Amino acid sequence: MSENQESGEKTNTSRNRRRNNYRRSRIKRSFPECPICHKSVKFLLTAMSVGEDNKPAHFDCVLKQVTDSEELGPKEKIIYIGNGNFAIINGKTGKDLSIRKTIQFEEKESNGEWRKKLSRNLKNR
Repeated sequence: MSENQESGEKTNTSRNRRRNNYRRSRIKRSFPECPICHKSVKFLLTAMSVGEDNKPAHFDCVLKQVTDSEELGPKEKIIYIGNGNFAIINGKTGKDLSIRKTIQFEEKESNGEWRKKLSRNLKNR
């Protein structure tokens, strides 16, 4: 037995050195600001383009903005149906479900530069 083991001390210096060698330095990234809530948009995959300059916004912020701008009946709710479109639906599920109104939020032609850059990065992986 070594002296450290006899005295009850535990040393993991070699293990700690190995761990520290594998740690990577964190790269400070800057994230765009959501034009609705003014917080950082860290998950661009779920972001939506907002405004004339097509800045990225949180999906939840956009959903809240659309919900606040529409008057909903007692059994109605707003859902996302894809391609930048939302819908107001009647009923809950199954055969009773019907779309009362569709709301186009994003225009297909006016995607921001942030989305083009994101798709290029995804292709290169």
